[in-house]
Amino acid sequence: MNNHNHKTHEPDFLVDWEADDSHGIERIDLEQLARKGAFEYSGNLRNAMASLHTDTTHVEVSDLDHSSPMNLTFTPNRTVLSTLVAATASIEYGYPEENLVRTAAVGSVLFMLPGRELQARITPGRLCAVTCSFDNDYAAQFMGPLATLTHAQLHQALDFRSSLISSILLRLMQEALAPGAIHQRVVESLGHAMLTECAHWLQAPEQDVKGAFTAREFQMIEHYLAGLTGKAPNVADLAALCGFSERYFAKRFREFSGVPISQYIKAVQLAKAKSLLLETDLPLKEIAYRLGFSSTANFTASFRTATGITPGQFRKSQ
Repeated sequence: MNNHNHKTHEPDFLVDWEADDSHGIERIDLEQLARKGAFEYSGNLRNAMASLHTDTTHVEVSDLDHSSPMNLTFTPNRTVLSTLVAATASIEYGYPEENLVRTAAVGSVLFMLPGRELQARITPGRLCAVTCSFDNDYAAQFMGPLATLTHAQLHQALDFRSSLISSILLRLMQEALAPGAIHQRVVESLGHAMLTECAHWLQAPEQDVKGAFTAREFQMIEHYLAGLTGKAPNVADLAALCGFSERYFAKRFREFSGVPISQYIKAVQLAKAKSLLLETDLPLKEIAYRLGFSSTANFTASFRTATGITPGQFRKSQ
């Protein structure tokens, strides 16, 4: 099959990175990576922990721990969905013409468009992410051409709010780390579901956003929740932060994000809990306090309801 010959001229991902006095360009070809095996690949930008590859879809779990700040320019030549699983580093990113307009959060989804350049600034620390990329001809069967996205859609792609896609990416991470007998069918079917969800988003009519949330307000909420320690998130506090009444805030939040504010808070709390369990050796009592739970028992019960396992079991399984 010769349908991938263009890759000798155009890599799947082209990354121009700079850290301290170092500078380099990484050209990443997923077909070659799949032939070599993920554990043979490492670079200055990331280390591939595990990957799965089909004719249309590539899944990769990557982990990078770096000691110096890094600036990078990233150009994908595939259709990409990615989520941050754990992080001690922070990332600011955006399109070059608009400077850095977003701060990445654990659990948020980035929808990267082929040929659309992104810039990022990364502080020292660890980043773990799961990425699913698609052959463009295959993706176009679901979504059609991506060159006609509106300005609003381009901004939404930087923080693609879909609890379904976030959950699917985590499921694909599990499959990549421990492939089952039908892993290729799993990758294809879950990739199909994500592309269908993206197509639904593209075809939805744009609504009048007067009085609705802006990217700035969402960023304020994200920063507030990320920095909250020793106190449970409160809808009234978030509404006050944005200058809205609680009822109006909840309504506008759901219209913008597609999920109730209570569900979003639970997702953020769960992501923070997982990050603390994975990235620290803190006792459960301290983690429960940081997340605003009144007791370790309440934290354990909430975590078990959301995941099906206890915090201790989750920590051991990872």
